[in-house]
Amino acid sequence: MINLMKQLLKTYLCTATLFTLMLSGCSSIPNDDFKLTIKQSPQQRVASLQHLSQWQVTGKIAFIETNNRNSASLNWQVDENNNSQRLSLTSYLGINVLQLNSKGNNHTLKVDGKTYQGNDLAALTYSLTGLILPTKALSFWLKGIAYQESDIISYDEITQLPKTLSSHYNNELWQVSYSRYQQVANYSLATKISIKKEGLLIKIAINEWSINTKNN
Repeated sequence: MINLMKQLLKTYLCTATLFTLMLSGCSSIPNDDFKLTIKQSPQQRVASLQHLSQWQVTGKIAFIETNNRNSASLNWQVDENNNSQRLSLTSYLGINVLQLNSKGNNHTLKVDGKTYQGNDLAALTYSLTGLILPTKALSFWLKGIAYQESDIISYDEITQLPKTLSSHYNNELWQVSYSRYQQVANYSLATKISIKKEGLLIKIAINEWSINTKNN
C-alpha cells in the first residue's frame, strides 16, 4: 500500500519535463533590483525576525535527486505562537497530493485521500511519499536565520543579508543559499532558495510572503 502511495504521488507531481517548466516559472518572478529600504546589521535582522511568528509562503518547490525529480506548488502557513502549521503540495493540474496539519508534535498527513498520523514528521513524510522535507529546520532557513547555534551564515557585504547558511540537521550537513530577496513590511525575506545535502537538492521559489503584522 505504501509503495502504491508513492507511485501515485509521483504520478501527480511534476516529472523532469515539468520541472524544467517550473524553473521557467521561477524566472517569471520580477527580477528588478532589490531595493533595500531597511538597513540592519545581521544581529539586528535576527532580533527582528525572531518576532516574525505568523507567516505564509506560496510558490514552487522541487526535489532533485540523482535519478528522480519532482516538483509541485507550495503553500505553507506557520503559526509559531500556537506551534502549528499547515502545508500543502499541489500538482500542476491543481490536484492536492499532500496536505499536512501539525499541532505541536502531532502531525496529520493526507495523501491520496487517506489520512495518517504520527509524531515524527520527517519519517512520516518520507514513508508515505519518499520525499525528504526538513520542515522543522526549514521554518528557520526560509527566514535566513540559524536553526541551531552551531549554524554558520555568510552575509552579503553590501546588503548585509544572508548569502549562505550551513547547518547540521538529523546528523547531516545541509547547505542553504539565497539568491533573491523581497521587502515585506519591515522584513527583508528571501524568495529564491536552494538547499543541498548529499544526494538531494531542494529548490524553492517563493511568489509571495504573507505575514500577520498585527501579531508580529
